[in-house]
Amino acid sequence: MIPAWQPPPAPGAAAGAETQPVLRAMQGAGPQSQLTIESGPDAGNNHRAGDSALRVGRSPDNDMILRDPATSGHHARVERRGQQFWIVDLGSTNGTLVNGEPVQEKELNHGDRITIGQNAVSFVIVEA
Repeated sequence: MIPAWQPPPAPGAAAGAETQPVLRAMQGAGPQSQLTIESGPDAGNNHRAGDSALRVGRSPDNDMILRDPATSGHHARVERRGQQFWIVDLGSTNGTLVNGEPVQEKELNHGDRITIGQNAVSFVIVEA
């Protein structure tokens, strides 16, 4: 089970506040990944996933917000398990595809192409 989302601390509220909260949350041992929206309504946007899960969907409480009407409010989640990244479909209406195959849950590999609604997303492992 994933812990409940907590808002980042206000700037200046803690030691090290000069670092952006999002970057500070992703620091740690282990690989990092980047998702790049290559085509679709949100083309050109990039998102990083690392220690914490990256929630994807239309709803404004997601980490990666997609404006596409074919995307569910809470569509999918990218999470790191040990040294691997996985994508989990959250019961979306139109499904989540990895390399053209519909998935409920699947380990992601460098270079995989994820389809969420009308958005085509590339997945790459990056240096931590």
